[in-house]
Amino acid sequence: SDQMLCSTARNPSGGGIPHCFPQFGPGPMQQHGFARNVNWSITDSEVTEGDPTVTLELKDDSYSRSMWDFSFQALYKVVLHSTSLSTTLKIINTDDKPFSFTSALHTYFSASIAGVSVKGLKGSKTLNKDPDPKNPLEGKEERDEVTFPGFVDCVYLGAPSELTLDNGLGDKIVISNTNWSDAVLWNPHLQMEACYKDFVCVENAKIETVQLGPKESWVAEQKIELI
Repeated sequence: SDQMLCSTARNPSGGGIPHCFPQFGPGPMQQHGFARNVNWSITDSEVTEGDPTVTLELKDDSYSRSMWDFSFQALYKVVLHSTSLSTTLKIINTDDKPFSFTSALHTYFSASIAGVSVKGLKGSKTLNKDPDPKNPLEGKEERDEVTFPGFVDCVYLGAPSELTLDNGLGDKIVISNTNWSDAVLWNPHLQMEACYKDFVCVENAKIETVQLGPKESWVAEQKIELI
């Protein structure tokens, strides 16, 4: 069955795995940066041992430079396995000066929100963006399972590298990562009354700023597996 909520041509960032880059959340540029709102190029596609693989590329252009005046290359490799999806994001500084960024994979999962829970976050430091996203409240997650009885928009700093999602539809999904140091849970509740019951976002993120000098790169991996 389909575990991820698919986007539409009219709203491509409202499903799938939108990229928040080079800014997560609000800031000097548009919400979550520009990478989720532009077309990426396919640089490679193949089938390796039966697993379809595609690599996408995004480079700076006049549009990106109007908001973030740096030269960069982003490479995004996606591998589809029989019961899992693996992604690798590589950010390369192709400029002659250093730059910094934050990022996240804003993954949408199909769900029945009343039955959704996420395990693995107990003990993590939290930044709760409800009610004021620009001034989040600091705290600590005390629950073994995080549920979604209302609006949820919460950052988990130093989150574990593996979380387990029960999507409320009878499926359990393990979300594991390398080098995504943080996590975000989001469901808009009545802010999106027509559809909030049908999805949840469990995001791997890098909330602390990444600094890259010229020719330096940063790599992070994610795996989404049905168990």
